[in-house]
Amino acid sequence: MGLLEGKVALITGGSRGIGKAIVKKFIDEGANVAFTFRSSAAQANEIINELGVDENRLKAYQSDASNFEAAEILVKTVLEDFGKIDVLINNAGITKDTLMLRMSEDQWDQVIEVNLKSVFNLTKHVLRPM
Repeated sequence: MGLLEGKVALITGGSRGIGKAIVKKFIDEGANVAFTFRSSAAQANEIINELGVDENRLKAYQSDASNFEAAEILVKTVLEDFGKIDVLINNAGITKDTLMLRMSEDQWDQVIEVNLKSVFNLTKHVLRPM
């Protein structure tokens, strides 16, 4: 029996990198996992196929965590699909790898929207049902 047996985790940015590793570890520990991806359904499906678990334990959702309404819809959908959310991992993040002198205000705003605002959006919508 895993440490997270029977728990439901919502992991943002779960289709690659650190998020993908978190998804795998949570599945290994017995959790049911809902994870998000922003644009690559192929990467999300690759993880699902790679892990080979029942679709009742692992689902991918295309969502923009930086959008308040999209975050609300995501949480409602995950609750409908899994019945609860026990763990929230705010992993979604982007970088605009450039020197500050070359970075535009729009690029900076995009980083802040995804890396900071998404944490507020998801946490706000998940607090009550938790």
